[in-house]
Amino acid sequence: MNPQMGAYTEHTTCRCCEGSNLIKVMDFGNMPLAGGFLKSEQFREEKLYPLQVSFCRDCTLLQVPQAIPPATLFKDYFYFSSAIKTLVDHCTEWAKEAHERFLKERANPSVFEIGCNDGVMLKPFAALGVKAVGVDPATNVVNSVKQEGFTIINDFFNEEVAKLIRAQYGQFDAITTSFSFAHIDNMVSVGKGVSELLKDDGVAMIEVYYLGTLMEEMQYDMIYHEHCNYYSLKSLQNFLSRHGMEIFDIKYTPGVRSGAVRFYGQKKRGGRAITEAVRAMERDELAKGYDRAETFMAYGKKIEGTKVALMGLLDKLKTEGKTIIGYGASGRGTMVMNYCGIDGQYLDYVVDDAPAKHGFYTPGTHVQIFPWEHTQEEKFPDYALLFAWSFMNEVLKKRMDYTAKGGKFIVPLPNVKIVP
Repeated sequence: MNPQMGAYTEHTTCRCCEGSNLIKVMDFGNMPLAGGFLKSEQFREEKLYPLQVSFCRDCTLLQVPQAIPPATLFKDYFYFSSAIKTLVDHCTEWAKEAHERFLKERANPSVFEIGCNDGVMLKPFAALGVKAVGVDPATNVVNSVKQEGFTIINDFFNEEVAKLIRAQYGQFDAITTSFSFAHIDNMVSVGKGVSELLKDDGVAMIEVYYLGTLMEEMQYDMIYHEHCNYYSLKSLQNFLSRHGMEIFDIKYTPGVRSGAVRFYGQKKRGGRAITEAVRAMERDELAKGYDRAETFMAYGKKIEGTKVALMGLLDKLKTEGKTIIGYGASGRGTMVMNYCGIDGQYLDYVVDDAPAKHGFYTPGTHVQIFPWEHTQEEKFPDYALLFAWSFMNEVLKKRMDYTAKGGKFIVPLPNVKIVP
């Protein structure tokens, strides 16, 4: 049964600078949607999409040139930020810090958030007495929220929407966004929208998964259609500069989603001095070659090496008659399974802690997802392939009962290894 190809747009120009100097640096073949978990009766309708990575030689943005329609990507959005305690704590700290540093001296301070999900960041700002407004396209998420003390507009953010918001609410002292810059296809319109809504002396705080982490830690499993942009400092500087803005400070926030950086931007007349942290990151990126296509081509070759090593190990274990399961049904797991070709021939099933995923199957590879308790009902799994490998220490603590009985975890990245 051959899956059909889904509808997508192939970009020949850069998403951030509109230049036509794009060069393909990686090709992962045809892939399902990373979060497209499905029931067995949906196998026939499942669609695949090409997944490649291109580098823009004009502005240095690393990007997926295949754009899936947003309605397809965000139709049934399963992600509710307020359900994740680390994210709630992270946003509360961020709001406090931003208030202390940029807002508390201002009369009637205001903040606007792009991609606010269920208001996890707007709530702590509102609690500090800041006028908090956000925008998010996931209708099911927005409809689930009781908007107490803050406002959420259910829409995709762009220049046109920004003009409507400005007409109703005026300009804002601060604009925040956490990770949504990675997900947006129409970045030129977003840049114009930010410029429209930010006061001349305002601050834009842009938190994104950092390209340096993707490179340093071999996190290729973060590359999928929903994550269409991968920012270095330089590419984000180039983008903001086109909209009359600059980056004046940065902060590493490693505790959130395995490898983020918060970039602080202002209009070029904003008046804040550029910190040494920004200069240090500029030097570091230059030394690592993040401004050259060749760096990313070499990375693609390294990824192929990890695939060969992982499949070699799985083949060896299967010939020895070992039982293997997958641990963690996530977008990252989807990526590793489909790129490497890990299906039901290798894994008996996948376990995940989220009840919403139980009874579903993994995208593309169609391996069934069960709760952890299923390991007690079936033959004891000799090995668990850890797709949630960036949370390895937490998982090892949580599953000491499994390792005590002789169960072992296979870690697929950054180097293939067996623990303990």
